[in-house]
Amino acid sequence: MSQLWVFLESLRESELVTLSSDEGRHVVARRLRPGDSVVAFDGAGHTAAARIESLGRRAVEIRIEQVDSLAAPTSRWVLATAIPKGERLATMLPMLVQLGVPIWQPLVLEDSAVRDLDARSARIQRILVESAKLARRPWLLEVREPCRLDELLAKSAPEEGICFGDRDGERVGIPHGAQLVVIGPEAGLSIDEVRRLRSAGGRSCSFGMHNMRIETAAVAAAVAWYVAEGKGREDRDR
Repeated sequence: MSQLWVFLESLRESELVTLSSDEGRHVVARRLRPGDSVVAFDGAGHTAAARIESLGRRAVEIRIEQVDSLAAPTSRWVLATAIPKGERLATMLPMLVQLGVPIWQPLVLEDSAVRDLDARSARIQRILVESAKLARRPWLLEVREPCRLDELLAKSAPEEGICFGDRDGERVGIPHGAQLVVIGPEAGLSIDEVRRLRSAGGRSCSFGMHNMRIETAAVAAAVAWYVAEGKGREDRDR
């Protein structure tokens, strides 16, 4: 059985820490005992071997042993999508975490059904932490505040590699080196939004034969990005 991961805001070697009630419940649910080991992480690239010191009804204490630091992901590519409705957001975010997407940029587009999101809400942070624990991922997915397409493109440059989802796209998959991938709502990107993307150097890319929900297209795009990245590495090694 793999070791349980627990989240802490900060990690210091030899420190005795009382887990939050949520994290403590996970320890109890796994039927762990004093002396058992866990992995603590802070979501900022640090993990630590830790051991349970005490376990009670109201509190679980762990002792931090050795803290390790992992380098940040080398690629900081951005997956920008319209915001899924309701619980569909809670479906999409864990999948993006598991796939290793570094940054999610919520977009407000002309045909967006959802136009507001609090990126720092307790609900989203809880989803990100629980998903990282499941994925054994030391870095939390970065969720940015919603913005409009013009704002996003103003921060990007054609040489960074921009592509956007379109089932009739000019190519299947994503070109190697893409740093910004844009996914529209189920109704699709508007004619004007497509024009602006093309003016910024964007290329249309197909991720499947049929129209997709936002979360489905986002996952397909993430997989396509990693396939392209792997293919690019193969080409460099030849």
